[in-house]
Formats: sequence, C-alpha cells, structure tokens
Amino acid sequence: MKKSTVVVIIGVFIILTAFLGMSEELMYKKQKHFNTASELLEQMKDKPLVGSKDNGEITQTNDLKECFSERKRLTDLNFHYGKIDIKRIYDLNDKQKKSILNEYEILRNNFSKRHPITIEEPIRLNVDAYHYMYTGQGKLKYNDPQKITIDLVLVDEGEGLVIDYIKEYNTDRFDEEGNADA
Repeated sequence: MKKSTVVVIIGVFIILTAFLGMSEELMYKKQKHFNTASELLEQMKDKPLVGSKDNGEITQTNDLKECFSERKRLTDLNFHYGKIDIKRIYDLNDKQKKSILNEYEILRNNFSKRHPITIEEPIRLNVDAYHYMYTGQGKLKYNDPQKITIDLVLVDEGEGLVIDYIKEYNTDRFDEEGNADA
C-alpha cells in the first residue's frame, strides 16, 4: 500500500475513535421548562450559582445550568458570579429591545450550528453580583456585591426559555428608563 493510503486510513480511524469516545453525558441535560422570563429569573435569584468540591474545583450549580441554552452549556456560560440579587427589571421600549436583539443577532451569526428559535425576549436587569472566593474544605465566601447592569436575550429553542446572550455594563451607564447615557 502507498504511504498516503495508510495515512488516510489511520486518520479516518482516529476520527472515528474520537467520535465514538465522545459522551453526551459531559453536557448538563435540562430538567425544567421555563415558560416565562419571570420563572427563569426566579431560578437564579438569591441562590448559589456556583459550588465547590472538596478539592477546590469550582463548578456551576444545576440551578444556573437550567437557565442557559445548549450553546452556552457547551461553550462557556460567561457568567462568573457566585450569586446575584436582582434589584430591577427594566421595562424596555421597542428601540432598546431592537438594539439588544441586533447585538445578539450579530453574535449568533458567528455560529454555524444554529437551532431554530421561536421566541426572542430581550431583558435588562440591575443586579448586585457577588464574586466568590474559595476558602478551603469545599466552602465559598462571597465578596461585597458589585452593582452591574446585564442585558440578556432569552430564547426558546424547544427546551423552554433559556439565556443565550449576556452582556454586562457598569450600572451608572444607564438612566432610570434603561437608556444609555451619552
């Protein structure tokens, strides 16, 4: 046999072995179906969003994973707080909603595998976000809260409403109606 044929056969064998070795158990499987934004936000409100194992490994809690889309669970939740306290949910006007959805769509176009979306719902929150510090023996300590504003896009890809987009801002960037200061 030619060397190129052997190389191709070995390459195909390696690729097939890799695909067979992949386990779907590595990704968290959702258990809850959120029908409204308030149900989803209640899931995250004032609950620990991260936990630690005895060896110091920090992991997201199932309460947090329930809130995120499959894409976010596969890649990175991009939500690095120990817990959040929702202080305000803005009532967004059409211009504000469109702005958030436009930013989301630009990001979403970067992904090749896209699930069909039946609902897109932009939300802007003021929160107290608590960072955490590992103190040993599987325990976490929460630091003083940081006041931030978070834009979220909730989508329904067939699993109920989930968060598929997060963007954080300094709280002082927005006025009382949620408009960006000039």
